[in-house]
Amino acid sequence: MNSLFQEASQAEHLYRQIIDNALDAFIAIDRNSIILEWSQQAEETFGWARDEVIGKPITETVIPERFRLKHLAGLRRYLQTGAGTIINARVEMPARCKNGDEIPVELTVRPLVTGDRTVFFASMRDISQRKSLEDALHRQVNITTSILNSMAGAVAVADLSERLIMVNPAGQQLLNLRPMDAEKGPFIQSYNLVRPDGITHYPADERPTVRALRGEHVDGMVAMVRHEHLRDGVWVSVNARPLFNSHGVLVGAVAVFHDITELRRREEALASQASQLQEQASLLDLARDAIFARTTDDIITYWNLSAEKLYGYSRSEATGQNCHALLQTRFPVPLEEIVAILHKHHHWEGELVQRTRDGREVIVFSKWALELQEGRPARFLETNTDITHEVETRRALRQSQEDFRLLVEASTDHAIMMLDANGVILSWNSGAERILGMTPEQAIGQPVSNIFTAEDRGTGEPLRALEEARATGRAEDDRWHMRQDGTRFWATGVVTPLWNTDGSLRGYVKIMRDQTEKRLAEEQTRFLANHDGLTGLPNRINFSNELHQSLALSHRNNLPLALLLLDLDRFKHVNDTFGHHTGDLLLKEVALRIVSSIRETDFVARLGGDEFVIIQTDVSQPEASETLARKLVLELGRPYQLDAQEIISGTSIGVCIYPRDGRNSVELLKRADLALYRAKNSGRHNYQFYTSDLYIEQAWKRDRETALRSALKNHQFELYYQPQVDLESWRISSVEALLRWNAAEMETVLPNEFLDIVEQTGMIVEIGEWALREAAHQLRRWQAQGMDDLRLAVNCSARQFNDPKFVAAIPGILRDAGISAHSLELEVPESMLARHPEIKEQLSDLRAQGIRLTIDNFGTGATALIDLKEFEIDVLKIDKAFVQHLPHRREDSAITSAIINLAHNLGVRVVAGGVETAEQLAYLKARDCTSAQGFIFSPPVPAQKFEELMLNGTWSRLNRMPSMDDTVAFNGLH
Repeated sequence: MNSLFQEASQAEHLYRQIIDNALDAFIAIDRNSIILEWSQQAEETFGWARDEVIGKPITETVIPERFRLKHLAGLRRYLQTGAGTIINARVEMPARCKNGDEIPVELTVRPLVTGDRTVFFASMRDISQRKSLEDALHRQVNITTSILNSMAGAVAVADLSERLIMVNPAGQQLLNLRPMDAEKGPFIQSYNLVRPDGITHYPADERPTVRALRGEHVDGMVAMVRHEHLRDGVWVSVNARPLFNSHGVLVGAVAVFHDITELRRREEALASQASQLQEQASLLDLARDAIFARTTDDIITYWNLSAEKLYGYSRSEATGQNCHALLQTRFPVPLEEIVAILHKHHHWEGELVQRTRDGREVIVFSKWALELQEGRPARFLETNTDITHEVETRRALRQSQEDFRLLVEASTDHAIMMLDANGVILSWNSGAERILGMTPEQAIGQPVSNIFTAEDRGTGEPLRALEEARATGRAEDDRWHMRQDGTRFWATGVVTPLWNTDGSLRGYVKIMRDQTEKRLAEEQTRFLANHDGLTGLPNRINFSNELHQSLALSHRNNLPLALLLLDLDRFKHVNDTFGHHTGDLLLKEVALRIVSSIRETDFVARLGGDEFVIIQTDVSQPEASETLARKLVLELGRPYQLDAQEIISGTSIGVCIYPRDGRNSVELLKRADLALYRAKNSGRHNYQFYTSDLYIEQAWKRDRETALRSALKNHQFELYYQPQVDLESWRISSVEALLRWNAAEMETVLPNEFLDIVEQTGMIVEIGEWALREAAHQLRRWQAQGMDDLRLAVNCSARQFNDPKFVAAIPGILRDAGISAHSLELEVPESMLARHPEIKEQLSDLRAQGIRLTIDNFGTGATALIDLKEFEIDVLKIDKAFVQHLPHRREDSAITSAIINLAHNLGVRVVAGGVETAEQLAYLKARDCTSAQGFIFSPPVPAQKFEELMLNGTWSRLNRMPSMDDTVAFNGLH
């Protein structure tokens, strides 16, 4: 095969063809800057014809006037010393065209010395289009980055003590930091920053955040982040800024980390390519483009080093191969059409897709020239420029623009708007239209201050937010805003600036989110945390804080105060007789009467149940507290009209005085309680002051544990029974056993007053075993009297199930009593099941023996639905809190219906507790609730009374027990 350069004339002709068809402009000058060579591409790029410039100084053509002296000085320095800043290097600089315009070019200069003659060859490429693409992409990326940074970004914020007070998730992952801890680090030193040499660490005083804490601005600081999860490390560019408060005082610093690993690797690869390029010995190898020659049959005869690098084939591997087959070229039009254009015009250019040796596809801008010898086609010369990056940049720009548009338009939860530098709205997404009630046509062109309240506009808040964003890069706010219709809404927002490539301000991005419901819920939560949900009075927590403050004020002013502890008389009777709904109405009315009876300086709270407390400030007059106590006894003793019924209650009051009766809140409460106990024992409906002899009278209260242990020995416990009625058969299906304590010289004590003690001391196991044994024997006696289908329901605690002796004793208790396992239902509170999942195994074992399981108080705990799927139960018991307001409270109705449907879908029974009215019963019956229990049928009663209910059918407030054929009364429940 003939060589490309067979003879001198052919070599000169080939050289001329190659440089004239290359994409780069080739210029040669001598040591006096006189132009010796001017390629065809130089003519097209700069506008001067070859004949116009040959023999003229280059300083009169492409070199701008401001750089001419610098060029001449650099040329002299190289000729004298052999050193030059742009010799054998690739640099970007402006070049002048014939029409006076300047364009950016990429320049490579290589000297060739032949004897005493020195010639400088310059390769120049017009990079205007690439610069334009990069600027456009930069602007678009700036917008997208601003939005993404508003929602999430890799940011670390430090306070003046160098403690990191905020690191977002991206920063935690990059820097290998744990989530923020309010009491412990991490600190700036918690992550490593390595210098650009990849070996040594930055000293503490050179770290970007430390420099920002000194007031410096850090931009583009290059470092490597390395830790156990980043084996090869990540290169980052760090920007850091000091943070100032509204008074201009330094309060911390923020650092933003950008991953530049890929960029750095690309720069290193480009530097390596440039180094190799500079080492080539010929002018053609100096070119960055892939240049090769081929015969008219497309057989490769020449292949430069840039072609080797682009395609991965060495010169020896490529030479002799069919060019299109080797590179698997895809043409924009059929190859025959391109060849026809070449034969007609002798040149063609266009984009091609080719494949490299390693299988990558590259996009090249290709220029073909047809070489003629003696008027006949001899060979093709091809110059290919890799434009894959430029094409991908254009695609990325288009995709980024589309992604940005979709991101903004699809975001309905966030109002996203673009503002110009003066705060005028330029764009308005669908989220902004939904949240603020304005169409884009109404909003665009208006100042952003229009969405602020009049108060904020008056104080200049909109302008302040924009100024803060411009100064610090971000401004956040949480405040009220205005909708188009004049309504207010609470929103969290952020404003970030947008910058042009020259550093000038282009505008702002403002993002807002409607948080009105959350704000109102937080305010409601704060109120409920400190107030009683029924009466609206301050609760026990609020009272405790108020009492401490009042005692401190009383001590400081040397003024006594009084503590009045109130307990309603006959409140249990009201609940048992008229139901809990009436009891709630009574508590509300009592609260109103107390508030109307005290001074504005006094404080009243509900401690729970029917217990209230009053802090009476400044009782320096001896009769002040007695006057108030007497007034309250009279006021609360007046009849109440509740639900068209007259209710008589009254109150008992215990009074103690600070500092006479106690020096702190604990002593005062304890002694007011003792005085209240005396008032109750004195016949109720009166008040009593604390005296020291009350300690002796109330010895049992100071040691309730001892009293309870004595109660079990002295048979002071008793079981009451409350029926559960099957709403389909209208029969009592089961009976719940409930514990009562008949304390000496006192009324019957309910379990909620002593269960905490027996739980804590472990007495619940012994008392629970006694109750189960007693109830089982009672059930056997009732079954012997003909109540064969009656079942027994017993409440159990986690402490009982955690005691293996109790669980093991249950089958034996049933055998001793002579009842089957199917006759026993164990009621387990939902909250206990959630807090003590370890008891599920014991419950499953008991159910396997035939014992039924009921989840009590369902709806108030935290049982996961997966538990109901995997843990088999027999009954769901709806908590009375959801029943007491049926059917008037929509939320309770929805929850109750959902629980009933859930039970039916699970195939288990559902029982409603706390049913007190016919209206509640009708609602539950209409929704196929299985059973019901409550005061409408019967309150808890002793065993003998329960027998009477069963035998004479007076267990319903309907005053009769309907038969299966009695449809009149039955239909009245629907």
